[in-house]
Amino acid sequence: MLVDPPMEAMADKATCAYELAVLVSKRASQLVDGAQPMIPDSAANAVSLACREIAQGKVVGVEGVLKRSEYKVPLTKEAREAAAAERRAKEAQESYRRAAAEADVVTTEEEAPSEEAPAADDGFVVVEVGEETAE
Repeated sequence: MLVDPPMEAMADKATCAYELAVLVSKRASQLVDGAQPMIPDSAANAVSLACREIAQGKVVGVEGVLKRSEYKVPLTKEAREAAAAERRAKEAQESYRRAAAEADVVTTEEEAPSEEAPAADDGFVVVEVGEETAE
């Protein structure tokens, strides 16, 4: 049960209890994802911190549907660093993939197709199944 801040302190921040619950939920999700807290507080969890931010008027609900690209949530330093590291890792992986693909293209261009018979030991054995008939 939420005691601090009391529900009465947040009642005027939304038109109904459901809207308030959604607002608290969305803000708590943002905090968990690394959003910068709007108030200096050492709350026990993200939901408590979200409730305190709403009670103090630092976070408000906006009517209508906003796409994530239409608003920006300020991130903590750690979240920004983690996102940058993930982006660098993805770029390095893509660069490695392109280099490997280019090396493969160069290798296959250098190897001209030969019209020789396949080597005796080319990695597999062909076995004919069936009985031979002696005639």
